[in-house]
This record gives sequence, structure tokens and C-alpha cells, in this order.
Amino acid sequence: MGEKRQMKKKEKVYSIALASTFLILFLLFISTAASASPEQNQRTVAPPEISSGAGDPSDDQILSDELSTEENDTATESILAAAPKITEKRITTNAAEQYSPVIYGNKIAWYDNRNGNWDIYIYDLSTKKETSTLNKSDQYSPDIYSNNIVWTDTRNGKTEIYLEDLSAKKQTRIINNKVDNWDPAIYGNKVVWTGYPGEDYEGYNIFMYDISTKKEQMIAAQAYSPDIYGNRVVWVNDNVGYSDIYMYDLSTKKQTQITNNGLANSPAIYGNKIVWQDARNGNADIYMYDISTKKEKRITTNPSASYSPKIYGDRIVWEDDRNGNWDIYVYDLATRQESHTTDKSDQYYPDIYGDRIVWTDMRNGNADIYMGTLSTSPVAAFSASPTSGNAPLKVKFTDKSTGSPTSWKWSFGDGKTSTVKTPVHTYSKEGKYTVSLTVKNAAGTNTKTIKNYITVKTAPVKPVAAFSASPTSGYAPLKVKFTDKSANSPTSWKWNFGDGKTSTSKSPTYTYSKAGKYSVSLTVKNAAGSSTKTIKNYIVVNALKAPVAAFSAKPTSGKAPLKVQFTDKSSNSPTSWKWSFGDKTYSTSQNPSHTYSKAGKYTVSLTVKNAKGSNTKTISGYIVVAKK
Repeated sequence: MGEKRQMKKKEKVYSIALASTFLILFLLFISTAASASPEQNQRTVAPPEISSGAGDPSDDQILSDELSTEENDTATESILAAAPKITEKRITTNAAEQYSPVIYGNKIAWYDNRNGNWDIYIYDLSTKKETSTLNKSDQYSPDIYSNNIVWTDTRNGKTEIYLEDLSAKKQTRIINNKVDNWDPAIYGNKVVWTGYPGEDYEGYNIFMYDISTKKEQMIAAQAYSPDIYGNRVVWVNDNVGYSDIYMYDLSTKKQTQITNNGLANSPAIYGNKIVWQDARNGNADIYMYDISTKKEKRITTNPSASYSPKIYGDRIVWEDDRNGNWDIYVYDLATRQESHTTDKSDQYYPDIYGDRIVWTDMRNGNADIYMGTLSTSPVAAFSASPTSGNAPLKVKFTDKSTGSPTSWKWSFGDGKTSTVKTPVHTYSKEGKYTVSLTVKNAAGTNTKTIKNYITVKTAPVKPVAAFSASPTSGYAPLKVKFTDKSANSPTSWKWNFGDGKTSTSKSPTYTYSKAGKYSVSLTVKNAAGSSTKTIKNYIVVNALKAPVAAFSAKPTSGKAPLKVQFTDKSSNSPTSWKWSFGDKTYSTSQNPSHTYSKAGKYTVSLTVKNAKGSNTKTISGYIVVAKK
């Protein structure tokens, strides 16, 4: 039902009439098949009958809803990536009717009835000059590639395909046969079109002509609405009223069926992507197929009608009636963002090249050609090198923003700013600096901020070596703890202990095993330089001898109970002690405390030992304890 209503709408808007008996039969065939297949590509429709008005679209069936994409994370990404802005420009300003524009580079072509018949007009955006085919017959359904333009032409009494080289201003009839031909598309040196063999043949064929070799070949039977990109041709395959999208690769000579629901129409191809309109969901939706991944994606999901898709790069355009009139929509596959024309009149038949969209527009009471230039709000991004170092730190900032910004404002975090795209800034003081970049273009503005992005340190000062040790003398083996006391933050240390051994620890501990006098040196370094400190004969290590016992006590007399503190005064570093207090009690402490509980005179002895031997000291009657 939606497809029939769409066809009635187009017929009423464009007041379609036929140039020959064949075209009448052709449109009758389409009308019969409409219940099973979506609307044909606009190139298959004959030119509108020349009339004073553009038709009344008041009986259009309108389905309105918001478009959403099929993936759940779209809403989040929508916030991050701005929708493209469409800046409109009116291309035609006369009161005639203009339809089905196509665009390539700086050239826009369409068919136009200002001269009393349908001519092909071309407008050059760079020179702002307009040219036309100016033939008294009807020409319509143009397509353009580089300096070559093709169209359907009726000058010889039937519909034929013509080509003009715009640089040479030379027109060429591509074919000369009894078959009716229409709906041409061009890419490079190859032209494809739909051909109708005649009343005795059921269906249409797709043909291709190579401009360089001047050879023609048939691509597919029972097919119409071709499009071409590189070596790939796509079309609608008509199987008893069921329409599916097919593709043929000229290089591999392999044909591929893209859809199998019987409700697909109006294919267009760019690179590895094919788009078409599809009625499998009860209304006309836009679908896309990626040839490289062999995956299909539904582009529109609302219940409105979506027709006439075209694709360039990652952008798909189509006409859509969700807002109560026919608008031109554009969807970006990369950003998943969508925009549309906002005029309340009807806009039809879009085409796209780069950042430019063209369409037929009804806002001025007749069918005009309009162009929209797409611009996307920029997304700020940047890098810096280096991001840390010593003051003064010279940093180069590089703009990596997307969306073609036209102005930049940097804030370096130290109160300084720049409007240069890729500035160089020098930080003179120590600190951590937050950097922000604000970018703008005609579509909007965006800011990126990186907190504490640049770290600036104070330049290092050459260190000054200094150290201490404890103990600095003693008997072998002598364990010494060295402590770094250097100034100005050294980052490396090298100790020389004077006996041929070294260490790179900051504050090492070292044991001297032999007697001698040892000079110690410490070398410290940082980024600014190095320093060495040497202390001659700093560590004195003596040879170990047998100990000589000696001791004292306090008090040596008093009433019982008498508590006495004994103190070892032995020489030559004993390692063990054994005390005898004269009352049959003993201790192995170095400096014990002992309490005498009974009166008497007590003889005290101390035996000391080390690795070299032992020695005993005895003092008779040393402790005198009186009664209470």
C-alpha cells in the first residue's frame, strides 16, 4: 500500500505524461507491479508533461516518526559526535520545472523545461556558469562523471542514451537500435542503462557501453534501475513482480544476489557499499549492504516512507516524509548522526558528492534545484610533545580535531593562550598545567581539556657529595654503616670502600675483614653533573687480640641485702663473659647486676673470650656485706 501511495504522489506532483506509445506501456507495467515491489528509481520515470504548475501534493499520505538506529549505543555516541549541518543554496531561480539533479565535483546537472521541452542543464559551481544541451526534443534523467554527462534522449523518435563530453562540447549517441533505452548511469568510461526489447519480450535488460572501446554488452535480463561504481554494477531484478537487488562484478564476471525478500528497489553503489529502498517491514525503509563484510544494515526504522537513496563515502541520503512533508535526510555511517532539510515544502530525488547534496525542491511554487553543503561541528582533540621536563620547557601542541575546524583557541594553563592551529609554548615555571583547546566551524564548537597534562620540573643543580660512617674504627671483622648526606638530590651513587670493593646503594652497610686504615670515597650524580667526596684513612680496622679481663663494681660494701652493679672493662673486644659472684651464683651478661642477701666477704671473678683466646680477672674479698 505504501508503495502505491508513493507512486501516486510522484505522478501527481510531476504530472507525468508519455512521449511515446512504449512509455505508456512501460508505466502501465510499473503500476501493475507496484503492489509487489517498491517505487522504481527516479531515472525510470518519463519526464513530466510541460505545464504551468508543479502539481498539488495535498493528497500525499504522510507517516511521521522519529528515526532511530538499530544499535543501543547510538545515544551515547550521538552526544560525542555532532550531527552535520546542512547549509542550503538555491541553484535555479526561474519559474520553470527542474528535476532529478545529479552532482559530481563542482558540476550539477538536471533536466529542465524552461525552453518548452526538457533539456539537460549543467551548472558549474566553480565558474558559476550554466550550460545546456538545448535540443528541441526531450532529454531527461541525466547522470554525470567528470566531464562526461549521459541522459535519456527522444530526438530520434524513441528513447535513446546520449553522452556529451563537456570539455569538447561534443554529443554522441551511445547506441542505435530499435530498443527503447533509458535510465543511464556512468562511472569512468562505462555507461549502464535499462533497455526494453519490445512488446514481445517480457521484462527489461541491463546494458553497458565502454566509451574507450566503443563496445556494448548485456549485463542482466529482466532487470532495471542500474547503477555503477568501478567494476561493479547493481540493479533491480524483476522476477514476476518481485524485485530484488543484484550485483555483477565486471572483473570477476560473478553475479551476486544481495536481497531475497522481493521488495527491494532503487539501488545505488559507492565503494563497497550498496543502498536501496526496501518494503519488507510494511513501509519503505533504507537498507545498506557492505560487500566486504557481507553484512546488511537497516538505516531507517521509523514507520514513515523513505525513498531514492544515494551514497557517497560514509554518507547516505534519501527522501523521507516523517515530518509531514518530504524532506531530504542524510545519515553518516561513521558518526551515526543524521540531519535533514527543514523547509516545510517537499524535497525529492537527492544526490550526493563529498559534502554536497542536491535535490528537487518545491518551496517556491515550482520544482527548483537546491544544493546543501554539509558541515559537522568539530570534535576537539590534541597532543603535545614533550609533556614533561625541566623548566624552561618548550612544548609543541598538535591539533588533532575532526570535523574541519576553522578556528582554534588554546589555553596553556599558565594564563597564556594562542589562536594558532599548532602552537609552540614555553613553560618557565615548575608546576602541573591543565591544557584546553576550543575549536569552531560554521556548524558549532567543541572543547577538549586535559587536566595536569604538562608537568614542569625545576632544573636540577649539580650535587655535592657528603657522607658519614659508624663506627669508624674497631677490630676486624668491622661492620660499618655508611650514610649518604649529599646535597642537591643526586640520582646515582658509587662508593669505594678503600679495599677494592664498591657499592651503588645510597646508604650501604659494609664489613671490613682485615686490619688496616681505609680511605673511603663517594661519587654522586644527577642530570646537572657529578661530585666526589673522599676521606683519607676514614675507617681504622685493628687486628683482633686475646681479651684482657677487667671490671669494676659499685657499691663494693654495704648491709645485706646489697645490690651491686658490675661493669665490664675488658680490652680487645671480648665476645663472651662469665661472672662468678662468690656466693655460688653466675652470670653471662656483659654488665650484670647482682644482689647479695647474706653478710660476708665475696671474691669476684670475670672470664672473657674472643676468637683469639680467653682471660680471667679475680679480686679476692672484693664485695663486703655487713649484717642488717
